Amino acid sequence: MRFPLQTASLRQLVILSFLLAMIPVGVLMWQSHKALSGLSRFATSEAESAVISVRRAENMQNLVVDIERAVRQYAVVKTDALARVAQSHITNQQQSLSQLCNDLPALNDCLAQQADLRQLAAEFLQLNGTPLEQLLQQIRLRQQHISQQIWDLLEQRLVNQQQLVQDAQQRQAWQTVALVLLTLLLVLWASGRVAAPVKKLDKMIRAIGQQQQFPDGKLEGPRELSELGEQLRWLSSRLQQLEALRLILLRHASHELKTPLSSIREGCALLTEQLLGPLNPQQLEVVMLLNGSADRLSQLTEQLLDYNRLLQQAKPELSRQVPQQLLQACFADHTLSLQQRQQQIKLDCQLSSIYTDETLFRRILDNLINNAQAYGAESSPVWVKLYKNDDMLVLDVANNGTPIPTALREKLFEPFQRGSTPRFDAVQGSGLGLSIVADCARLLGGHADIVDVVYADVCIRVRLPMLEEK
Repeated sequence: MRFPLQTASLRQLVILSFLLAMIPVGVLMWQSHKALSGLSRFATSEAESAVISVRRAENMQNLVVDIERAVRQYAVVKTDALARVAQSHITNQQQSLSQLCNDLPALNDCLAQQADLRQLAAEFLQLNGTPLEQLLQQIRLRQQHISQQIWDLLEQRLVNQQQLVQDAQQRQAWQTVALVLLTLLLVLWASGRVAAPVKKLDKMIRAIGQQQQFPDGKLEGPRELSELGEQLRWLSSRLQQLEALRLILLRHASHELKTPLSSIREGCALLTEQLLGPLNPQQLEVVMLLNGSADRLSQLTEQLLDYNRLLQQAKPELSRQVPQQLLQACFADHTLSLQQRQQQIKLDCQLSSIYTDETLFRRILDNLINNAQAYGAESSPVWVKLYKNDDMLVLDVANNGTPIPTALREKLFEPFQRGSTPRFDAVQGSGLGLSIVADCARLLGGHADIVDVVYADVCIRVRLPMLEEK
């Protein structure tokens, strides 16, 4: 049974789930129909029995009246015709009483009434006066008592019938609850058959997006989802191959560029110093242009090598750090560039200790400060804030300048993406600074984005999980 369920298509699984969910519903409908049919038959039978018993009691009561009238008439006018009429009424009453006693054995006065009727049938021809009246009165009172007993029995049957209906309703309610729970369990089972592989697909997609280890094992579930899992596995393998090729190309290209760059820079230095002969002003201008381009290309090469080393770092090396010391050490590396643009750093550090990778955190901070001073207005401060918010370590680096449009904020964290805002320094950017920030944050389990703050025009925020030392 397990194998077909694993290989069934999503459509088949949905149909099977629907059919399984309908089974308890069908059972409930069948049981309800059966119970209602039984109650209906029982109620009909009881109603018919009650009607017959009531009619019989009324008929017997009328027969007692007829018997009294005929017997009294015969006692006054002794004729054979009146005797036959009285005897006929007594016989009919005996037959009705006998049938009633058979149908309702619980009647207590049946036997006594039958004895009185036999006595009356045998002796009414001879009885007269007080004995006859006493016997007729006894028959009449006993018949009234029998009628009252019939009504009591019918009332008790009605009570029993109501109790039976209540018991059936209670039993039906418990059956309904049980079948609803069973239906719920079947629905949960069916949804689990779909939700489990979907969750694993989500895990696979997240692993691909975050460049993490792809989950092992074959995806079990409906055939469509299993095939999709295999396609994601192939995609992950293909992306890993492409990423490896990209890293190899990036590493080789960067290393191969360093040698000719060194030669170009040495040649430009010889020409600039005019060691090979004097140069006119136009030639010196060309040499200076070549020297500047070589410097920018050398800087780009170093950034590419640094970016390549960052991408190859598999796991952060975490350690306990004092944030004040870490921040001040980073600020010292930017002292000269800050002084040239008459900028200063305004620090707000609310933490005394953090647990992080020193190298990755320094790269984040270095690139953010470099970006803030390059695009920030001259003589404007650079705000650096480090604090805790909702179990997250938050680093804000902000500056005044041209605000970044919302449409460009996500793109600026991609490699070689630069905004339209010109730099205020003399260096031409490579478009790798914010990409390195985003990748370092990702390696630490966090992310970076551009947010709006009231105290600055541009603020780049890095959120990192508050890791604890193991």
